[in-house]
Amino acid sequence: MLPQDRQSEIMKQLHEFKTVKILELSRDLNVTRETIRKDLYELEEKGLVRKVHGGAILNKANLETSYINRKSTNENEKRSIAKRASEFVENGDTLYIDYGTTALLFTREILSKKDLTIITNSLPIANEVIDYSDFEVIIIGGNVRKNEKSLFGPIAYRGIEKLYVDKGFFGIGGIDINAGFTNVHMGESEVSRLMLEHSQKNIVMADYSKFNTVSMNQVAPIEKVDVLITDEKADPKLLEQLNEKDVKVITVIPEDEKNE
Repeated sequence: MLPQDRQSEIMKQLHEFKTVKILELSRDLNVTRETIRKDLYELEEKGLVRKVHGGAILNKANLETSYINRKSTNENEKRSIAKRASEFVENGDTLYIDYGTTALLFTREILSKKDLTIITNSLPIANEVIDYSDFEVIIIGGNVRKNEKSLFGPIAYRGIEKLYVDKGFFGIGGIDINAGFTNVHMGESEVSRLMLEHSQKNIVMADYSKFNTVSMNQVAPIEKVDVLITDEKADPKLLEQLNEKDVKVITVIPEDEKNE
């Protein structure tokens, strides 16, 4: 196993269990304890973890809050971004909607559309649309990540092989001009990456807090995205760089700021 693969697995376990032990990682990954110590040292150097006696914990600055808590973070920005993204949806479209809080707000904005086919790996999004008779709903199966209420894993990856959509709508954990679009969880990152390949038009929804932030796992290089919708607080230098890479950038003003 390559060092980056081991470190991705370590981060996956940290986000799942909040702590890891060197002895258990050494056994699970079939490497020496010294190798695990080196991995933890490198992750600590990146600011992702904090080493403790016998193991490591997540660096508090990189501890992703729960789905419920994140729903209220930058909600005005997310709501305005979601509303603007909904303008790309036409009656009769086949859509992929990624997991996440902005994606859920986006889903609520398209409930008046007709004859949509919606594919998602998000249980909250599936619950939002399942009772609408105008919508055909396809849930990507797989393992459940409880804190995100999303599905991932080998079953999900195999299910995606024959799924193709007109438009994909994605939320992400971070945007960096060099690292591209990233996410915290390796499993969901792989689902998003595969669906980006199976979508004719890729639309990313990201509020300003996601800029110049790099999560552990790359979802896609910048060039894979057609449209980025963000808010006016986003880093203007990075927006200019995205434009130079042929990403169409749309900025919105949150409703509460329009009324000031």
